[in-house]
Amino acid sequence: MKKFLSFIVIAVMFSSCQEDVKFNTPGFQGLKDDVFWRANDARAYISSTGTLSIKGLTQLEELDLNTNSTAVGTYLLGTANNNNKAIYTSSLNGIDLLYETLAVPGPAFGVYLLSGGSGYSNGSSIATTGGSGSGLTVAITVNSSGVVTKVLVVSGGNGYISGDLITVTGGNGVCRFKVSNGGQIVITEYDDINQTVSGTFKFNALNANNNPAGGPILNYQYGAFYKVQIYPSL
Repeated sequence: MKKFLSFIVIAVMFSSCQEDVKFNTPGFQGLKDDVFWRANDARAYISSTGTLSIKGLTQLEELDLNTNSTAVGTYLLGTANNNNKAIYTSSLNGIDLLYETLAVPGPAFGVYLLSGGSGYSNGSSIATTGGSGSGLTVAITVNSSGVVTKVLVVSGGNGYISGDLITVTGGNGVCRFKVSNGGQIVITEYDDINQTVSGTFKFNALNANNNPAGGPILNYQYGAFYKVQIYPSL
């Protein structure tokens, strides 16, 4: 019974995570490896080159979200662009851990649809072209005009990295998506007057202390930051 009640509490906290963060100024929280996580302190910095760093800290942890600009939009993580990344560090009982969204080749499992093309039909195992790997097939959902509205990975193939540009075969040949294995940071608001930033994030980070291709994975299933104050660059 106690385990069941604990599950309900965690589920309620997660479901209200996005709602709660709207009422915290600043707010920085999420669901980390299925456990509700909230930063005790949150602040952001803009470098002289325009890159953004959003930091959330607890007593023993630091989560650092980085994007190559402050512009509203989606930033894919784990790509060859090292300006877009998430870094998690912790220190407990003398053990220091470091997780990063590294660009490591492997099966594709996340997609970010860029264009839906036209003339496509619903399919459950459609071949693709492009990217650094091979063997990726997808299921697609189209609307009445043949525009692809949803893409799901059926077979992830191998050798892909986050940011790979993939084309779905068929139709007019211009349905394209990017592999997003590392996750993403979405900036929903940049307030230049009050110098605050808001958005959401989700990612898988590899344990940089071990072999990046085979080490443990840290997962933030969902996260949000709200009106985090931007300070002068470090």
